[in-house]
Amino acid sequence: MANCIKSEFYRVFHTKSVYLMTGACLLVVLLYNVILWCMATFTMDFPWATTKHAFSTLEADMHIPLFLSAVMGSVVVSDELKHRTINNSVAFGLSREQIYLARVIVGMAASAVCLLVTEAGLIGSGYLLLENSGSVYTLSLLKGTVACVPAWIAGMVAFISLYYATGRESIGIWSWILVMVAVPAVVRLLGMKFELCTRLSSWLLYTMISYTEPGEEWLIYSWSTTGGFLKCQEAGIIGIALFIVLGILVIRRREL
Repeated sequence: MANCIKSEFYRVFHTKSVYLMTGACLLVVLLYNVILWCMATFTMDFPWATTKHAFSTLEADMHIPLFLSAVMGSVVVSDELKHRTINNSVAFGLSREQIYLARVIVGMAASAVCLLVTEAGLIGSGYLLLENSGSVYTLSLLKGTVACVPAWIAGMVAFISLYYATGRESIGIWSWILVMVAVPAVVRLLGMKFELCTRLSSWLLYTMISYTEPGEEWLIYSWSTTGGFLKCQEAGIIGIALFIVLGILVIRRREL
């Protein structure tokens, strides 16, 4: 298993895809802060060039990294069923479960690199270019990030599992959108009429990490309270476990 993981690390981190994705995410947050700085520099009374605005913007859009987790899953699998590259691992004597779990572990590592670089770029450039609104907004962003990490990992694992279930990257993407976005949206709508759907919706990952409501000074999120924070963690961990079980079941039956 260790050799399988080592081989996956070499394969994934010796391709351009991970670095291109990380660079693109970093570029977006840097450009955002640069634009805010330019607006404050060349426009009178521009109120949004603050770390409060920059950090709160990302915190209010925690569902975006969920979509990016599916992209990272795509980077990890590299459509290996289509190109038959997975057969090399099978021929080397690795079990299907080992192959699948190695993909998941390396995907987590690649996602961690992308997240750390992007968030460090956002916070660092924010303090360098923008008016410092205080550490409370930085800590709020970091708290939201920690709360949502399990959900993002579950999103990546979900894509890998659905890819092996469908056998095609394009179908896997649409299946992921159906499971991770469309179903929670439908359940949330049904929750307006049925109490059971309301309770179920509060545990679905997309609904949980995209939930906001107005507060006195800034938005209130699912993770704003201690109970909500722990619930986000629990829901993400449950999602990871369920999708790993699904992935192992489908890869056992997948014709290679």
